[in-house]
Amino acid sequence: MNKMNEAQYIQINNINIPVIIRSYKTSRHLKMYFKADTLYISKPKYISIRKALEFVKENEEYVYDRYKKIISSNDKKVKIWATEENFYLKGEKHIINVIETDISKELKKVKIDINVDSDNKVINITYPKQLNDLGSKERKTYIDKSIKKLLKYNTEILLEKRVPYWSKITNIPYKEFKVNDATSKFGSCIPKTRIMHFSSRLIMLPENIIDGIIVHELCHIIYPNHSNNFYKLVRKYIPDYDEINKWLKKNGGIIVF
Repeated sequence: MNKMNEAQYIQINNINIPVIIRSYKTSRHLKMYFKADTLYISKPKYISIRKALEFVKENEEYVYDRYKKIISSNDKKVKIWATEENFYLKGEKHIINVIETDISKELKKVKIDINVDSDNKVINITYPKQLNDLGSKERKTYIDKSIKKLLKYNTEILLEKRVPYWSKITNIPYKEFKVNDATSKFGSCIPKTRIMHFSSRLIMLPENIIDGIIVHELCHIIYPNHSNNFYKLVRKYIPDYDEINKWLKKNGGIIVF
């Protein structure tokens, strides 16, 4: 760690904590504080970075406990892909576990492996530790890309089963459905073409919620609006649709990362 004013990482109990060190002429003492999930250290000009890191080490128990509380306090926060962050799959909370590997050669191609341990509700993210040297934004970008591929793949598999099922139940034919990385809408429909679009992040939601979203979009093929007749048709097949809608308004933010 040799740069100031740029997010680096310090490891405490196998967790990489983002840290930014800043030097001020007017500072008289070392201070540290959290802004969101990043640890900031302010120091006088004459104190070295090494001394500042020693200061963190002396207080690592406090730093570790504080960081864990911040990470677990809000499931809807933007992820930085740190160990013990929460992430949802099929409506069930999983814990992120970051595994860094050593590579002997210069980092040329970043390979990130995502392994879901469904039994223990753990998502293992394995990547070369040199990825941290690229900076926190680049690291997040690489991991985001891998997570999105995982979600899209599993959402498509689920929808390939559930969309035809509900089309048969409702007797509402459709032409096709497409999956994209939408975060502002769970689904949409073009009634004239009978083409539906779904967010690749649906797999993060409970299956009954996903069913409600599918039926919602199918019913738009019949009613391209949100009229009373539209909702009457949705509730015919999803009697608890109102509860599903309330759940989405309250918990839908879990798909954001």
